Amino acid sequence: KPRRPYPQQRDGPVVCMEAMEALGWSSLPPTCTGLACDNEENAENLPRDFDLVEQKVWAPRLSPAKAEQWTTFSSAPNQPLLGVPIREGGLLHLSIQGRFQPVAFSLFVNGFAFSTDDGVEDSMSLSPFMLVRNCRFQTGECSKLKSFKVSLLESELCCYFAVQSLCEREAEEERSEWVLGISHTILLITSSILPPMSITCDPLPGAPQTDRRLMAGYLIHRDSVNAVSVLFCELHAPRGASASMVLFENDKCDSCVMDLVVTETSLCCDIVGINCTCFVIDSHHFAAQSPSERKLWLRALNNVKVKIQNQAPEASEEELQHFRSSIREHLYALEATMEPRVATEALLTPCTRKAAHAVTTEVDLEPPPAPPVEDRVGKTSPCTYVSL
Repeated sequence: KPRRPYPQQRDGPVVCMEAMEALGWSSLPPTCTGLACDNEENAENLPRDFDLVEQKVWAPRLSPAKAEQWTTFSSAPNQPLLGVPIREGGLLHLSIQGRFQPVAFSLFVNGFAFSTDDGVEDSMSLSPFMLVRNCRFQTGECSKLKSFKVSLLESELCCYFAVQSLCEREAEEERSEWVLGISHTILLITSSILPPMSITCDPLPGAPQTDRRLMAGYLIHRDSVNAVSVLFCELHAPRGASASMVLFENDKCDSCVMDLVVTETSLCCDIVGINCTCFVIDSHHFAAQSPSERKLWLRALNNVKVKIQNQAPEASEEELQHFRSSIREHLYALEATMEPRVATEALLTPCTRKAAHAVTTEVDLEPPPAPPVEDRVGKTSPCTYVSL
């Protein structure tokens, strides 16, 4: 299968990359027969009898950066890589033939590129809805490797890399540094298109449409496979058998983009990935500024669902104030750990939005399917293996 060359590179914004030090190593390509992971009971099925299970790893977050208004960005994986590599080294790449081969790997501020010894090159730009995870092989020589994968949510595009070392601890440390570097890059991209405004619980004066606000803040909404938008999202207290998650153009809340209905059967879950900030409300995908902020959104959503399931009466103004006070306590803890702004400008390319609709595909306005079961916490399912 022919590989595409590096996309055209261009100078990028100045960023702080103290945590991304250059690494290097060399290794030989063993034959591989099976793939598995460390902490899942069930394994995914891959072609050629590859079985993948995910390892969940915690890592620190990056701080948010600025974006002033509702803007749509391209999330296509073939965008130009910015600037010069922030880390370079040797890795093993799982080829379409099912064998690991040595590659020269370069991590950029918005993606990565790699090339084989015979000069074949490829690259991928990253986006807020890309995932990096640890994995391992069950049998054969590949079981000695420390592997990881980078993929899209639907696993339509997925590539596997590995490190090899005579010392298992050194290999584990090298893999951790690489996956954390890639996850930090995804966090940096996410924060670069989000405004620095923190979550708020207070309704806007003179805006009755915000009177039942529990919490509100900017999130990234996945419009299509290749486009994302930054929207101001507001979670309302439940009324009867449902609640609302209203998406506005900005924090003035005077122009509604869409209104999502949350019921007791609504799917509200996070996505498994290292440093991942993505979560799902039914068929809509969102990305928060940090894993901690994602956790707060999901906690509020699940509390709303519990009240709906218990058929709780409509909250009074006094009860709303109590709910907001509880959320503020968590917000104060988040603000105490905020770090300085990292990116000076957006690391994704702005694009023209087609219309203010719900999640769209390239050809229609139907929402995409909910994330695969493998991407929901604690579950796995078959995925498609695609070599870059």
